[in-house]
Amino acid sequence: MSQGNSPSGKSKSGGGARLSVLGVILLIVVVVGIGLSTMKFAQINEGERGLIVTQGRVEGVQEPGIFFRPFAPFTNIEVVNIRRQTRTIEQNVASSDKQLYDIDIQVDYSRIATPEALQSSYGEIGVDDSQLNAFLDGFINDALKSASTQFTLDQALSDRGGFADRIRQFLTSKAEGQRSPVEQLYVRLEAVKVLDIQVGEQYAQLLAEKANLEVQIETEEKRREQIQAQQSNNLFQAEQEATVALTRERGQTAAALEAASRESQVRAIQGRYWRENPELFELRQRELMVEMMKNGNMWFIDPNTDLTLLLNQMAGSGSAPVVPQPAPQTQPVPPEVTP
Repeated sequence: MSQGNSPSGKSKSGGGARLSVLGVILLIVVVVGIGLSTMKFAQINEGERGLIVTQGRVEGVQEPGIFFRPFAPFTNIEVVNIRRQTRTIEQNVASSDKQLYDIDIQVDYSRIATPEALQSSYGEIGVDDSQLNAFLDGFINDALKSASTQFTLDQALSDRGGFADRIRQFLTSKAEGQRSPVEQLYVRLEAVKVLDIQVGEQYAQLLAEKANLEVQIETEEKRREQIQAQQSNNLFQAEQEATVALTRERGQTAAALEAASRESQVRAIQGRYWRENPELFELRQRELMVEMMKNGNMWFIDPNTDLTLLLNQMAGSGSAPVVPQPAPQTQPVPPEVTP
């Protein structure tokens, strides 16, 4: 019995306990090592999205932030660029009037950031920007060739905005039985711009001559407008002067007619009185003069004024004109009578 409690037995039991502890520690280390070796960690920045791909299948989209998953040996994080990008294309094309020229255009685009679009784009194109740009450049070249055939060179030079809109139309329009280019690439067009159009020396010289001719035409047009304006002004002045002269002549004619009418009336009255009784005519003139001189007002009248009508009209008024008397005549002279 004393031999069972010997020091050798105690040493064997202590050694087994230490081996058990070491085994647990080793197991933990192995597990931790496996976890560290198979964990997935990724930093997703603004303007990016992370595609969580497990065994070749996209199981989700990681927004900007940190992605961490331990024990994920079959999971990968594919970072996708959704920032605005620019493609510049230079190409030699032919216009609808068979003119060759070089054109530079710029196309700004960005990937559609919805999870569905990113997942479909990953399955059809991938996440590599260079691969996406290769597809997009091909579509842009085709659109550029098609648009150039619908514009003459003069139209392309003068209407770059319309040319760019036509390129955009080709990139966003659906062909028969196919999706549009932007739908096939899962991108959104931000802007299309014509940067430069370069023509040959011969056509450039023709354009310069055309520009000079347009300047001359514009100058002549302005000169013609000035001449027309001056002619219109002269015509207006002439019309005004003619109107003034006509008004003056009408006034003078009316005044002459009025004077002639009054002279005719005077002569008619004088003739009637003279035919009836010449002495009574003279006597009536003197009586009217006397009656008018009885009033307090005195009127001084030109001696040459014929007072027959005046005396008849003023016989009952309160004014008395004073008329110098002509020298007496031996025989009265009958006045001329007008019909």
